[in-house]
Amino acid sequence: MKIQRVFSEAPWESMAGYCRAIRAGKRILMGGTVAFNKDGSPYKPGNAYKQTLHCLKIIERSIQQLGVDRRSIIGIRIYTTSMKHWPEIARAHKKFFEGHPPTLMCLAVKQLITKQYVVELTTEAIARKVKS
Repeated sequence: MKIQRVFSEAPWESMAGYCRAIRAGKRILMGGTVAFNKDGSPYKPGNAYKQTLHCLKIIERSIQQLGVDRRSIIGIRIYTTSMKHWPEIARAHKKFFEGHPPTLMCLAVKQLITKQYVVELTTEAIARKVKS
């Protein structure tokens, strides 16, 4: 089985030795994704709505490099530093996935990689066709 890896500009990938997304056959997994700018700094610190949308766009760019789009995402796990952010997270999630919703799990955690991040997402997707 062919394995493909995608990397992004996140500084933590080279620091910790991981990739943004990996495809093995039809299965695509995304590592934890926070809303970062191209220079690695936090995108819109503290803003759950904008961070959630930005994370989803980073995820979408990554999976597009693996031959699929957002309609292939079947599951999302969202980690937030407070459930008070849930309404804004849910609004962003619904906007992004309108018409093709995946499964969703949201958990509150004490802290993410830095305090400016209030959401982190992981996803799983299934490719409709195996890319050779």
